[in-house]
Amino acid sequence: MEEKSIVNLLGRSMLSAEIISFIEKYNINRALRIDKNAAGYIYKAESWKEGDEISLSCIGNQIYTYNYDKPILPYKEESDELIVSEITIDNNYSKTKKESPIKLPFSLSLGDHKEIIFEKLKKKPYDKATTSYGHAWWFKFDSYRILTALDKEHSLIWLRVSQLTRQEVEKEKLKKDLRRQNKNITAENINALMIFMDKIPTSKWKERMLQGDEIFTEDGIAKFEQLLEDFVNQLIKMIHKKNATTIYNSVKKVVNKINAANHNYEIIDTLEREELCEFINQVVRKAGLDIDSKIDLTEDWRDW
Repeated sequence: MEEKSIVNLLGRSMLSAEIISFIEKYNINRALRIDKNAAGYIYKAESWKEGDEISLSCIGNQIYTYNYDKPILPYKEESDELIVSEITIDNNYSKTKKESPIKLPFSLSLGDHKEIIFEKLKKKPYDKATTSYGHAWWFKFDSYRILTALDKEHSLIWLRVSQLTRQEVEKEKLKKDLRRQNKNITAENINALMIFMDKIPTSKWKERMLQGDEIFTEDGIAKFEQLLEDFVNQLIKMIHKKNATTIYNSVKKVVNKINAANHNYEIIDTLEREELCEFINQVVRKAGLDIDSKIDLTEDWRDW
């Protein structure tokens, strides 16, 4: 297959000629395991079974269209037909040392060392994790990501391509366009930020603690309150520098601090998560960043 062709299969219906041909050519398992939500819509369908070298993951059209975008034509809009969202190539290379059964994106080859991977992908990973087999490194592109699974010596042993959600695509566009947003960072924004000192969600937490909610402690609330006050104050200082990228990056820093604080105090539940996300996103917008209202800037880093 041509370079990057498996990436071009993402977003296509399982009933499309391209996917049917792909399944037949590589003898991919057709008996998908399907999971549905309470409304009856398919949120996951997987083809993998023991020994498969190539496997597909799909999402029903209804959820796919909501979270990603409209699938590639043709497909039946009113149906919940399966749309390919992920393709995995894993031939147990650590043991077999066999070449990939299919050409990988960017001319990658199983067995490539990390330096060769960097050279071929022309970028460094945006996220990393240590795993039982070695390392998992993620690389992000305009509309998709590549997961490279590496052994303990940092050589490629399997690979996965998956689509970015609509929100992730918008975030990528936002990051590329941050310099142009410098003009939105003005001194007038400081007054709007100062108002948020009285909107820190910990005031609601104090009320709930007085009402008997045992999840809260005075020390815990005080810690989070200080973190959020410091966050607003830092943004006020950043406004003077008129740098949209610095303001954008401040979200990661405050979320990581909240992650650490929550590990110690275990305050954040569903309601607190919603309040924190709303507060942080609103503050960044008031600082001057023009961000789609559907984008949650905290999502990439929070573990609460």
